[in-house]
Amino acid sequence: MKKTILAIAACVSVMSADQLIKLNIQGMMCPACVSNVKTSLNGVQGVKETTVFLKSGTAEVKADNATKPAALCDAVKQAGYECSVAK
Repeated sequence: MKKTILAIAACVSVMSADQLIKLNIQGMMCPACVSNVKTSLNGVQGVKETTVFLKSGTAEVKADNATKPAALCDAVKQAGYECSVAK
């Protein structure tokens, strides 16, 4: 019984695993820019949490595994900023 419960718990945690995507963003100059980028990223399907850092020009996005980093950069570019996936 314990093995079955542990196996089910392991499957659920794997299926619901999130990814952390780090982005480099150019063109942010002020807190309003940070807000614009954050709003754009949060509008992408699968995004759960977004943190944008003005000083370093980066963002960290917690999203489900189906979310593509390119979709995040596309959203940032639509908002008027340059974006690349950090390596």
